[in-house]
Amino acid sequence: MGKTTPRNSKWMRTYNRSLILRLIRLHQPVSRVELAKETSLTKPTISNIVNELKEEGLIVERELGVSSGGRRPIMLELAASDRFVIGIDATQRKLHGVLTNIHGELLHEAWHDERFDTNDEFIEAVVALYITLARATTGDVIGLGVSVHGMVEAREGVVLFAPRFHLHDIPLKRELETRLKQNVFVENDVRTLALGELYFGEAIGIDEFFYVYAGYGIGGAYVHGGELIDGKHHIAGEIGHMRIMLDGPICSCGNRGCLEAVAGERALLNEALQLNDELTLETLRDKVKNDVQIRALYERAGEYIGIATLNMIHLLNPNRILLGGPLFSYAPHVVENIQERVAQTALTIDARQTDIRVVAWNADHGALGAAALITNQLFREIQ
Repeated sequence: MGKTTPRNSKWMRTYNRSLILRLIRLHQPVSRVELAKETSLTKPTISNIVNELKEEGLIVERELGVSSGGRRPIMLELAASDRFVIGIDATQRKLHGVLTNIHGELLHEAWHDERFDTNDEFIEAVVALYITLARATTGDVIGLGVSVHGMVEAREGVVLFAPRFHLHDIPLKRELETRLKQNVFVENDVRTLALGELYFGEAIGIDEFFYVYAGYGIGGAYVHGGELIDGKHHIAGEIGHMRIMLDGPICSCGNRGCLEAVAGERALLNEALQLNDELTLETLRDKVKNDVQIRALYERAGEYIGIATLNMIHLLNPNRILLGGPLFSYAPHVVENIQERVAQTALTIDARQTDIRVVAWNADHGALGAAALITNQLFREIQ
């Protein structure tokens, strides 16, 4: 990782806590000795982190484990809690919300599909879905995380521009905290997914990576030094609006030829409708494996995404590229196109060997990632 700096030391402590919590989640009940073997951390480091987590009420000790000849180990597991978190994914007009415990386990979900056309109507839709989810528990809801497509100023929780909704300058955090009397985090949808990978997924231990999301739309997020890079005007990583074709189709942002406008599933569906006007996004995905013409559309999308990914490697030279979203899940051959393009045309031998991998995806990830904005704060993983 290079020379240790205060930022890197802070990241390392955050990473170690995240890693231990994740291992306890996955393998509970688990002993300190097992954690030390799995992580290669020193016993004092393990003990310090475990003691912190116990004091915060996140983990508990339970009955003694099986002895290997000496003193029987004390086992660790996640603590039961009456604290809950709500996450809302606002990437489509049909909002999706989840209720989880503080360990990120899905307990209940709900949707809000009434149309909204103004900032106030959008805020009211989020409020209504929050109230529906909050009624599903008798415990304490400790926060609301909202994942929103478009440009977001996360510190103030302002949605600067949501092109899919044609809405601008939504003071979402301020309005929600005023109306709900609740702790609220707001973040761009793809950055939320990238943070989930940083703390719980394929980016644990990787302090620099680029995340590419491809589905109905296309987006990106860049993590450097263990921190999400926002940029001066909050558009860092917006790979979906990288122009690929000068005279291409009009994008939701108003420009022509953006990557999203030529390779996102919305664009693919529009083209496929010329072949079969009864197709929906769901049937399009179902046909990609067996329909030659639809498969060709996805292969071409993979070529465009491969070009954009190659450009990001040349621009940022990250340790790892993560590919997430339904497009990669329903059309895994697209991933091969991207990997082959990078392997054949990246600038240097090392760049051609950039670690490119697919991350697991399902329809719950957006809302669960939004809920994790709050659980991460609770675990002090986002600092």
